[in-house]
Order: sequence, then C-alpha cells, then structure tokens
Amino acid sequence: MRPIVGLITSEALAYTGTRLAMIAIPWFVLETTGSPAQMGLVTLFELGAYTLARLFVGPLLDRVGQRAVSIRVDLIAAAALLAVPILFTAGLLPFPVLLALVTVIGLATGPSEAAKVSLAPFVAAAANVRVERVTGLAGTVDRLSMTVGPIAAGAVVAALGALTALYVNAVLMVLSALVMAFLLSRGTEVAGPARTDPEEGDGYLARLHAGWRAVWGDLPLRMLVAMILVTNIVDVAVMSLALPVWAHEGGWGAEAVGLVAGTLGGASVVGSLVAAWVGHRLPRRAAFFAAMVIAGPPRVLVLALDVPLWVVLVVWAVSGLGGGLINPILSAVIFERLPGHMVGRGMSMVGALARVGAPIAAPGIGAAIGLLGVSPVLAAGAAVYLAAVALPAFGRAAKRLERPLEEPGTAPQGTQTQRATRARRR
Repeated sequence: MRPIVGLITSEALAYTGTRLAMIAIPWFVLETTGSPAQMGLVTLFELGAYTLARLFVGPLLDRVGQRAVSIRVDLIAAAALLAVPILFTAGLLPFPVLLALVTVIGLATGPSEAAKVSLAPFVAAAANVRVERVTGLAGTVDRLSMTVGPIAAGAVVAALGALTALYVNAVLMVLSALVMAFLLSRGTEVAGPARTDPEEGDGYLARLHAGWRAVWGDLPLRMLVAMILVTNIVDVAVMSLALPVWAHEGGWGAEAVGLVAGTLGGASVVGSLVAAWVGHRLPRRAAFFAAMVIAGPPRVLVLALDVPLWVVLVVWAVSGLGGGLINPILSAVIFERLPGHMVGRGMSMVGALARVGAPIAAPGIGAAIGLLGVSPVLAAGAAVYLAAVALPAFGRAAKRLERPLEEPGTAPQGTQTQRATRARRR
C-alpha cells in the first residue's frame, strides 16, 4: 500500500496548494488593480502556460518517468510562488513581472498534475488493486482539497492577506515533492501498463503525434475531450473570475469565496468516496452524465440569482455530490482506452485539450463581466454548460463508455491494452 499512500498524499498536498492559489492570486489582483479584465489576463497567462505545458509534456513523462517529472516541477512551482510575495514586499512586482511568475507557475503545475494523474494505473498495479479504487481515492483527495484549500485560503486572505496564502502554497508544493521522492520507488512506473513502446526510437514530435492519434482517433475520448473543454471554460470562469467578483460586489468578502468553494469540495468528497466504494458497480454512462448535469448548471445559475447565502451553499453542496462522481469514472474510461505505453502522453494530452479553451476565453469573460455585470454572464454560462452535457449524452460515442465485460484494474497489463484496443474497434 505504500505506493498508494505516497501518490495520494503527494496529490493532497499539491492540490490543496493549487486551491489556495485559485483564490489568493485572483483576490490579490482584484485588490491591487480593481480590474476584472486584469484578473482575466492573469488567468490567461497561468492557464495558458498550464495547458501548453501539459500538452507537450506527454513524451517526457513516458520516457523520463512520471515520478521524476513530478518531483522536479513541484519544486519549480514552489520557487515561483515564493517569488510573488517576496518581490511584492520589496516593491519589485509590476504587473508584467506578475504575469511572468504566474506563467512559470502554470508551466510547472501542468506537468505536475499530468504526472500524478497518469501514475494511477502504475500504482494500482504495484498495489494489486483495481484502478477504479485508486482513481476514486485520487478523486476524493482532489475534492477534499477543494474543501480545505478554499476555506483555508479564505481564512488566510481575510486574516493575513492574499500573499500569506502563497507562502503556504509554496510550502505545500515542497512537501509534495518530498513525499513523492520518499514514498514512491523509482521502479513504480514499470509496474503498470506494458512498457513496450513501438515509438521508442522515434523523435519527440513523432511520439507526441502518436499520443494525439491515440486520443483524437478514439471517438469516445474525442467526445469526452470536447465536452469537458466547454464545461471547463465555464468552471474556470466561475471559480477564478465570477465567484470573487460576486463575493466582492455582494460585500461577502474573501471568507465567502472560501466558504462557497469549500462547501462544494466537502460535498464532492462524499461523492468521490461513493465512487471509490461502489463506482465499479454503477451504470457508468448514466452515472457520468447525471453527475455532470447535477454538478454544473445549478451552482452556476444560483450565483446569478438574488438569493440568501445559505441557498447558494445548499445548491453548491448538491452539485458537489454529483461532481465527486465525475473524475473517478472519467479517469477509469481514459485508462481503459489508452494503450499501455501511452498513458503519460494520453493523459497529458486529454488534460491539455480539455483545458485549452479556458485561458483563451478568460480575458473575454473578464471583460464581459466588467461590461455586462456578473449575473448575465453566469446565466449564459449555465445554459452553455447544460447544452455541452446534454447534446452528446445520447450519441453513439456515449454508448461506448460502458465498462468492458472483463473488469479492469488487476488483470495483466497486456490484457488491459488488448481490451482497450478491442473497445476502440467497437
């Protein structure tokens, strides 16, 4: 069980740090500039760098190893996070320098998350457990960090200021690297999917293109990427732009941002635990699309309405229960359909493609909030989210999301790859 403990603990530390930054950096920009448009620009640089790094890191993950990449980039992220409060305190943080630093943070956190996520099948094989168990636990950690991170960030920002949260974030990234180094052995990756790589002698671009083909050439994966791309645009706009503006305009303060996001994360933990416990018994397609509908439009729309804070908290809690089911199911589907030697490339490619729209749209959404107000933008976002989920739910690709007849997770790795190949041919 040591590999599972190492992976889950490292993810918990890094993801909690990321949640701290999600509130601390936008709030810092809003307080120092008062401009939603500049908040959008910061989001563009950070998420744009995150997306590009995650898109192109796949061949490196498969060649160097997820563990080694994760350790190194976590330390780079920590250094960039420390630089923000240090330079600001010294009066050496003009806006272009801040953009450069958040770009470095994005360039580091993209590969960091890709490395950790793609370690799941290897860790499952090393511990001889179902991959859905590991993805369920990882999803629980992700959702738990949405509880601890935002609440802690809101409290720290309110009590000590946004910059203090960035110091805490840097410490968490360093601890994540240390846990990964000491609890996961260097041979963890070879315990997972078969390492025979037909492209082993090819150059970087050829290996990157092979990863692209594995993802975009698979109809269900292509459908999932397109759907998550759209819903991620809405999610990022809400969490990074609309939610802070909503709290600021309503006079709630940073504590409300942490409370609302923390409520979502706390309920999501319950949903993720359910997925880890009985996820492999649920009707996968129905559970996935129902969870997407519950998790997205209601919590976006309620922010556009003039309702008491407790109503917002209740709606976000219900959405969190649905959201907790999504990532474990999604990860299991992706691992089943990717060839074993392309896990790193495939997972990083999926993550990058699913996020590519958010940084591009962020400046425009920030400008729209400044021009139209936050409520109309939120109402439009809820409608777009619902359409993105409902349209593909009954298509041909969605029918192929069901679990293979043979249970994945503990079978020999070559068998998993063969099942994935057969699934893609169906």
